[in-house]
Formats: sequence, C-alpha cells, structure tokens
Amino acid sequence: QAIPAPTSQLAALVRVPVHMEDGAADSASPPVAPAHAAAPASKKRAVIDTHVHLASGWKDGGSGLPNYFFRKLCEGVAEGEGFNQEWSEDDFRRSVAASDVVVVDQAIYVECFNSPVQAETQWALDLCADPESLVVGVVAKVPVLEGAKAVEAFLAHFRVGSAAALPKALKGARVIFLGEEMPPADACLDSKFLEGLAELEASGLHWEWCCQPCALPHVAAVCARFPNMQFVLDHCGHDDGEEDFDTWADALERVAMNANVVCKIGGCEKWGVKNPQRYVAKALEIFGIDRVLYESNWFVGAALGEPYDRNFRHLMKALEFLDWMSEEKMTKAFRANAKRVYRLE
Repeated sequence: QAIPAPTSQLAALVRVPVHMEDGAADSASPPVAPAHAAAPASKKRAVIDTHVHLASGWKDGGSGLPNYFFRKLCEGVAEGEGFNQEWSEDDFRRSVAASDVVVVDQAIYVECFNSPVQAETQWALDLCADPESLVVGVVAKVPVLEGAKAVEAFLAHFRVGSAAALPKALKGARVIFLGEEMPPADACLDSKFLEGLAELEASGLHWEWCCQPCALPHVAAVCARFPNMQFVLDHCGHDDGEEDFDTWADALERVAMNANVVCKIGGCEKWGVKNPQRYVAKALEIFGIDRVLYESNWFVGAALGEPYDRNFRHLMKALEFLDWMSEEKMTKAFRANAKRVYRLE
C-alpha cells in the first residue's frame, strides 16, 4: 500500500491540543491532571523517557541534519514559535528541568524526519556513545515497508566486526502509518511490509506502531503473525483520533491480546479528546502494569505549548485512579518495563 509523503505524514501529527474544561469530566473518569501542581524537589521521580525527538541545527546553514518536516511546517511561522526553534538535547534538558515532579536520567531517541535517514540513525547512535548524553537507545526509520532487501541494505551500514553485529544501542524501527491523506487502515497487511518485519525480527530489532485507531484491528493481526517479535504501540494507538472511546478501547483490547505488545502511555496532546485521562487509565487497565511504558513525546508537546510533564502527570493520575500507586508498580511504569523492552543495561 502507498504511504503518503513524509511532509503529509507529519502534518497529521500536528494538532492544537484540546484540554478538559473544569467540571466536564464524568464521575467515572479519572481527574484531569493540572498543568502545574507544586511538589517538593525531593519528590521528583526519576524516569526513563521512551519517546524523545531531537532536531539540532536543522535550519538552512545550520550545523546539523536538515529536517524537511520543519522546513515545510515552519513556513511563515515566527522564529521561536511552534516548531520553528531548536530541539537539541540541551533544550530537552531545560524543558525537563522546568518540571517540579519529574527528572529524566535516560531517554530513547525516536526517528523524526531528520535526513538523510542513515545519517540521522548514526547521529543518534553517536549520542548513545557519549557518556554525557541521556540518550541510551535508538528507534530508527528503517525502510520496513519496502521489504526484506531494503531492511537488510539499511542495517548493513551499521553492522560492525567480523560477526557483522548491529550496535547495541539500535533497539528498534518505526515508520508512521499516518498522513493528511490517511493510508488504508489495513496498510500494515501489505506483503512487502510483512516481509520487512520478518527481516527486522531476524536482526533482533523490535517494531513500533504509530497509527490511527481504525488500524488497530489490523495491527493486532500482524502482531499475532509474529508471536516471538516485540512490538511497541506508540501513543496508546490513538494518533489522529477523536472522541471514539468505545471503539478505540475495543480495538486496543484486541491488540493487547497479543502478549508480545507493550503500550507507550503518552502523546495525548495529539488525541483530540477533552479528557485524555480517561484514555490513559483505560490503556493501563487493558495492558496491565507489566506492559506499559512512560513516554513524553517531546518535542511535539513542547511545540504545542505543553509543559514537559503533561504526559507524566496524566500517567500518575491514572495510576492513582486505578489504585496502582505502590512503589513497585510505579517503578515498572516509569523504569523497569523500559529497561526490559529496550534491553538496557
């Protein structure tokens, strides 16, 4: 199936966040997390952020990799507004430091249209090799949709030594199934894509899903075809969603029936719902505490005016709503599960 051009794909990811109005939640829904609730510095929770995007020196004449998404998206946007700014690791650190409830000590870099793609992957791997960097793992834009040979050729650039081993920091792959003109809901059933997934599995890497809710039944079917492969569902499977709680929850349950799938809890700034807390709590309930990961989706939320800790607060409130506030459960959600899934030492 044809997937839209990259600019169209990412344009679908950008939407004005919808916040819950005071008093609008029904009694069965978790309370909405406030944007800024004071907490003593000693109460900051150390987390592994499993979903961070970076783009440094991306503008014309900059020292970094070009980013065609930003160049297109930022046409006519004032310097320093929206996405039209630097998104370096230093900027990420400053954004985190502004929170009074969370601190990040490790992060996973997720591809975000820096180009060329091989250079983006190497740049992120270089960050992992830097002991001063928070980045400890990379989810790269491996061309899985183009089939096994394309995957093999891409990964060959990063194999080293007589054993042709991949770098330990290369953890997985992702290509988003989104766009202004959405791909078919069953695009993931394309034979080329399935062939590419098989090659990715053989290489010891996992796959991350970034898709619209209507694709979830097909995502479930693909995960069932690869029972020994690790899959990660980004953003609770609600990218470009709407007020579709019941149909989304039913589809999410189908995905969760596959024990090889874990769910990232975050990205709610893109969901288009008034009470994201309700969705977060349901995703937690469906997947269980052993199969969820914390993600900030930085820099997307920051570009839309959200504080770094918005998704953190939503997850904390949902844990509280479910009475899952034991240290053991919180450690799993914010650290231990990430270490297991991303094979961190």
